[in-house]
Amino acid sequence: MREILPGVFTWGSTYADRPWDLNGYAIVLSGGIVLIDPPAPQESEWQQLPRPITTVVLTNRDHVRDAPLFRTRYGARIMVGNDEVPQFTSLLIDATVQEGDLIGGALRVIQLPGKSPGEIGLHIEPAYHAASRDNGGILILGDAIIGNPPGALGLIPEEKLDDPNRLRQTLPKILDYEFQVLLLCDGQSVLSGAKGKVSEFLRTLGV
Repeated sequence: MREILPGVFTWGSTYADRPWDLNGYAIVLSGGIVLIDPPAPQESEWQQLPRPITTVVLTNRDHVRDAPLFRTRYGARIMVGNDEVPQFTSLLIDATVQEGDLIGGALRVIQLPGKSPGEIGLHIEPAYHAASRDNGGILILGDAIIGNPPGALGLIPEEKLDDPNRLRQTLPKILDYEFQVLLLCDGQSVLSGAKGKVSEFLRTLGV
């Protein structure tokens, strides 16, 4: 459990079929703590989580991780993109969001279909969050882009993408947002110069 920026905590887990870190995030907001794609922390780390935890946001169908556990322990609502709801066949969804919605008064929803129909990213609005403002903006992505191999950006294996072409067409919209920090739920995050790195990565994809 680490506070990588003021009011932004992260912790991770690994799975045998994914050779990269799987990261969860806790964003401290005035109305409570919002978790993004959270795995369960180690037993010794539970007490380090900031509270009250009010909301769990899942960026896509494959990032349920341990979200139900946070609902059970803290009464947190589970929130997903509206177009992703049919993908969660065995998970109760408490609320949905769509393009442009603001979660917790600070997290702007970005729809990024292609990996799955309702994948979302989150832009921490600098106007509403001091750490985002002080660091040039913060963007959080689930599976739209991953940080693997370490130190580089990539896409998840193509067999896991519903529509690779649609994803490539969708990704350039993230450059409409101001960010210099890119927090990735899969792989290694980029804590400075992130927008330039994303721009260069998209050029290698031909988009």
